This record gives sequence, structure tokens and C-alpha cells, in this order.
Amino acid sequence: MSHFEYAMVLISIIVGLGITHILSSLGSAVHRLRGHGPAINLEMTYLTWVGFIFVWLVSFWWFEFKWNELAPKFDMGLFLFLVLYSVSLFSLAVILVPHRLAVVDDSWEYFLSIRSWFYGGLLTLNVIDLADTFMKGADWGYRPSYLALWTAITAAGIIGLTTRRRIVHAGMAITLFLWQILYNFSDLKILGA
Repeated sequence: MSHFEYAMVLISIIVGLGITHILSSLGSAVHRLRGHGPAINLEMTYLTWVGFIFVWLVSFWWFEFKWNELAPKFDMGLFLFLVLYSVSLFSLAVILVPHRLAVVDDSWEYFLSIRSWFYGGLLTLNVIDLADTFMKGADWGYRPSYLALWTAITAAGIIGLTTRRRIVHAGMAITLFLWQILYNFSDLKILGA
């Protein structure tokens, strides 16, 4: 097992916990939609943001394999930074999707109640991602596709903190969700490339 593989075990577990948290909570929501338990109203804006965070968790794990090429011998600083990144992603998933959606009856009302935490977390996570990207090298960080997506996420975080309009939140969620998927397929098709 290489240094990289050894270091990525803990990070992979944290990412896996975030993915598991989202999927198990959505599974509980499906049971509630089928009439098992209290009624729940899930709306598209909320589900799209959940999808966005889910894709970010998966793509984070994928994009971090770039470190295998760049830092075959991990030091404690890099390891702790990547743990911080993965814990921040996990925390944002938990803020957006509470355990088993137990406190959610209407997902839009819930989203509005955690809006400042979600968008604040999104902005924080975007800064951590910027640091991670530039630590991989200037050529990696100055890719126009990355800078455009980073700017769009930053703008969405700021706008999301300032408005309660559903159409604005929906537009941002759908745009960023689709953009993130296209970005992932266009920028990194091969693991670690």
C-alpha cells in the first residue's frame, strides 16, 4: 500500500459516510412518501441541492487522486488539510440533509430555515476547494473551466444568503448541479489524470 493509498483510507471513509448519510436519509423520505410515518413534502430545489452535494462528495473523492501523482509521500499537513476538506463536505451534507430527514415535513421550509448555514458552508467549502486546487499546481488552478465554476458557486453562495425567492434558489441549484456534472466529465475523465 502506497503512502497515498494509506492516507486516503480515512478520507474515503469520511466521504463514504457523507454519501451513506444522504442515501439513507433519502431512503427514509421514500418510506414517508409511501405513507409509512409522517407526511413529507420534497420539492425540486431542495432535492437538486442534495444532488449537487452528493455529486461534490463523489467528485471530491475522484479529483483527490491527482495527489497520487503530485505527492507520492504524504506529509501530515497535506493529510490534515484533506481531512478538513472531507469533514467540511460531510458537515455540509449533514446540515442540508438532517439524519433520516426526521425534522423535515416540508423541504422548502426546512431549506429556508438552514439557508444561512448551507450557503455559508458552501462558501467555506468553495474556499477550501480553491486552496486544494491551487495546491495541485497553478496550471491545475488556472483552468478557465475551474475558475468559471468556482466563481459561479461563490456568486450562488452570496446570492443565496441574500434572497428567499424560490425561483432564484431553484435556478442556482439546477444550473450548478448540471454545470458540476458537465465539468466533472469534461475536466477529469481518467482517475488521477
